[in-house]
Amino acid sequence: MTYGLHVCVSLLLAAASITFTAPVLRAAEPDSLAELRATAEADVDLDQMIGQTIMVGFSGRDEHDQGVSGVRDQLAKGVIGGVVLYPENIVSGEQLRLLTAFLTHANSKLVPFIAVDQEGGMVQRLGPRSGYARYPSARGMAREAKAGTLDTARDRYQAMAKELATAGINVNFGPVVDLSVNPWNTVIARRKRSFGADAETVSTLARTFITAHREANVATVAKHFPGHGSSWSDSHKTLPDIASSWTEAELQPYAALSHDGLLDMVMVGHLYHPRFSDGEKLPASLSANAIHALRADGYIGFKGVVVSDDLEMGAVSERFSLEDRVVKAINAGVDLLVLSNVKSRDPDLGAKIHAIISDGVRDGSIPRARIEAAYRRIAALKQRLMAHELAGRGAATAQ
Repeated sequence: MTYGLHVCVSLLLAAASITFTAPVLRAAEPDSLAELRATAEADVDLDQMIGQTIMVGFSGRDEHDQGVSGVRDQLAKGVIGGVVLYPENIVSGEQLRLLTAFLTHANSKLVPFIAVDQEGGMVQRLGPRSGYARYPSARGMAREAKAGTLDTARDRYQAMAKELATAGINVNFGPVVDLSVNPWNTVIARRKRSFGADAETVSTLARTFITAHREANVATVAKHFPGHGSSWSDSHKTLPDIASSWTEAELQPYAALSHDGLLDMVMVGHLYHPRFSDGEKLPASLSANAIHALRADGYIGFKGVVVSDDLEMGAVSERFSLEDRVVKAINAGVDLLVLSNVKSRDPDLGAKIHAIISDGVRDGSIPRARIEAAYRRIAALKQRLMAHELAGRGAATAQ
């Protein structure tokens, strides 16, 4: 009896000891684990938001190519949020549809941007060589419209947009809304990329272009803010100084299209003007003053996605490292960074850009709020694409 009682007492004391000490452990662990979990979740959220701000070019034409499988993996993981297609990615209609389908289904949360430059004329990624129609240049389209009505332009741009949509492309880097005020301009006027020197004509035909694309659920990118049509040099090679040639009229198409609710995205050019620069010959694409001018209420008031021109162009690459270009563009207010990756075809370019931005946020050189704002605008546009809600005036944008 004594032995049995002793055992029972021992067991009761042991149980009491467990009952007494366990709450202390349970109280300490959840707080620390919750903090760690919250930090990890915040990091994942940040990484996903950063990825949406990156769009790159890549090598390859189908899922068996290393460049294609690599970029799809980056889309699936959220390392990047979109891709740009170039002629080397396009062989035929069937091949292109298979390629874009392979990329489009990489991420089920937000559809990736799949973009091309399809202006017509000399800038046309989908063309007769790959089985697609040939479209007039902007200048040619303006001449046709002047000779009659806008019906021809509307029909042609509807056909263009339908081809893009059928090919699985959801972003067209157009229309060009630069005014062709310098007839010797090598990158705009000589290549017939502008609808003309008159702001009203440019605005009218740009409306036709944008409306046709929206009906096909293809987003458009008006370019090149604040205006490349008065420049004397080509930003693909060097930084154009438009300080003495630029005029206020070059902003009118942006103001008119914004007022009509027709701007999905606006591309900021690698152009220098003191009014749109943060100083020291900094181009508009890397300057907060340019983005502030674009977003200012009472004039243009654009609230949508701001896109960089290709950050590998000579105008910026000859003066700034990749890290400087990325950090300056993001801090200036650019939401979507575009890098063609044409020369190097670096399969890790998207990951490198992601790392630069991630490190910048964590060391304080890039405010997290800047990434969050960019993400909201991009996500809002992608949700409209996914819901087929691009068409219509005054489409909502995230602030």
